[in-house]
Amino acid sequence: MPNFSADSLRTMSTDFFHAAGFPKDEAAIIGELLVQANLTGHETHGVRHLPPYLARIRSGEIKAGAPVTVIQETATTALMDGHGTLGHVAATRATEVAMNKARQSHIAAVAVRSLEHVGRVGGYPELAARHGFACIAFVNAQGRGRQVTPFGGIERRMGTNPLSIAFPNPQGDPFLLDIATSGLAANKARQAIDRGLPMKPGVILDAEGNPSTDPKDLIERNGMLLPLGGLQGYKGYGLGVMVDFFSGILGGSGTAIAAAPVLNNGTFLIVIDPNAFVDAETYAREATALARYLQATKTPPGAPPVMLPGEYESRNRRARMESGIELEEPVWAGIRKVLAEMKVAEPKPIK
Repeated sequence: MPNFSADSLRTMSTDFFHAAGFPKDEAAIIGELLVQANLTGHETHGVRHLPPYLARIRSGEIKAGAPVTVIQETATTALMDGHGTLGHVAATRATEVAMNKARQSHIAAVAVRSLEHVGRVGGYPELAARHGFACIAFVNAQGRGRQVTPFGGIERRMGTNPLSIAFPNPQGDPFLLDIATSGLAANKARQAIDRGLPMKPGVILDAEGNPSTDPKDLIERNGMLLPLGGLQGYKGYGLGVMVDFFSGILGGSGTAIAAAPVLNNGTFLIVIDPNAFVDAETYAREATALARYLQATKTPPGAPPVMLPGEYESRNRRARMESGIELEEPVWAGIRKVLAEMKVAEPKPIK
């Protein structure tokens, strides 16, 4: 597999989206978030999306350069509209608005609707946490994203409805939870197809409701994802429903019921200033103590140490900044094709 530096992929992606019609600053936001997905080990939400994004820009499903506007607001809330732009831009703008309000009022809730794919959801709470805030993000997808069956069912009814929570880490990268409320993100199945690998058992059903490990059953044959939790899948199902309440009903994006001709990753953000509840010194002391307590947990002989939420992403980021980012051959072939179409220079592999 070809291997690239993060900087070269960032430049490639920024140039690509600028050529596709986004202003340079917005193209840079998209490029940064895509590469961060690859760096953190979430390749399913990284630069592999250049070809499908370009197809949707050309079809008009993604409106490159569309404005992100505030529909209504108070001192602590805002409802925003992305007017069909790529979600990386609209969700970043919404996070910035929420942080600005939280600086003044200690807490803010901001919803943005009419935005296309937001990519790795954890990128937005992580952004807030790096500025000293706690943040919760909910994202849904309406009828266009129906791939998940409710607990006990055998019919596509819901989206993967991810959620993410982040807190500042006095010792380094943010504490971060970033999960789909389904057993896994649907793009994991696309990645498995690229790699010629089966899915792990207990995650997907085929179109008739039978257990399957063939990713093509989900992507090509109308199979379905199970909710997060296996035998306790009612927990993931319940979380997914609550995401629809936040993003779909409060945020106005529409719930799983809505017929959606285009993808609308309705995003609802809650941003909190920790200093409204606890002084900075106490927060740093308590957060550090909790982290060390959890990391000191005894593990079975030969097993790796317990990791904190967000440590997986942090370790991957450090390692890949040094060793580079590998791209599967089918992914790189697709990227090369659209780079040529857009007359954007290819990055040079580092090895």
